[in-house]
Amino acid sequence: MKTMLFTGILGITLFIGSFFNPGQPVPGAEVYLVQEGSDQPVAFVTTSDKGKASFANLSGGMYYIKVNFPRQSGKMMRGRNNPGTKLEVGYHNDKKIYFVKEDEGFFTIKYSGIKQFVNKNITPIYNLTLEGRSKQVEIGKFEVSRNNGAFTMEIRAQKPKKFGKTVEKVIGDLGMVTIRNAR
Repeated sequence: MKTMLFTGILGITLFIGSFFNPGQPVPGAEVYLVQEGSDQPVAFVTTSDKGKASFANLSGGMYYIKVNFPRQSGKMMRGRNNPGTKLEVGYHNDKKIYFVKEDEGFFTIKYSGIKQFVNKNITPIYNLTLEGRSKQVEIGKFEVSRNNGAFTMEIRAQKPKKFGKTVEKVIGDLGMVTIRNAR
């Protein structure tokens, strides 16, 4: 009886959780941290099977986050030409979620575990750079106030229509910042 109750509660929790964190985890995304004044990464992580990347023990200073997104395929790309939103890049300050539409797919990036940041948040930016054969998307910057700065990010791929619906739900919020719209 206890096992059935636990299994039922776990199932309901996972079902409800899927509404708050939709999409599929993106394993294998390359995440780089570059300190201001340098063009070489000071840290590099590949996202886990759960789409997560964590950084810890960061010394004081300004950092930039760059991501190399793996190309999505199949159902994650069906309907890509009509996602239902003009937003290509945006950030919700209160929810700490970054939205980005790239050739590689539709992604949300959620930040958590932010420690020792000057603004207690990531400042959203958007820049593309080509490093050899890979495309890096610079998605944010932050300043660590003193040693032991840390954060975790979770990258999830979204179906185009789901991406559009999620963006349209929050686009009017005061916490939402539009960085780039489709022309």
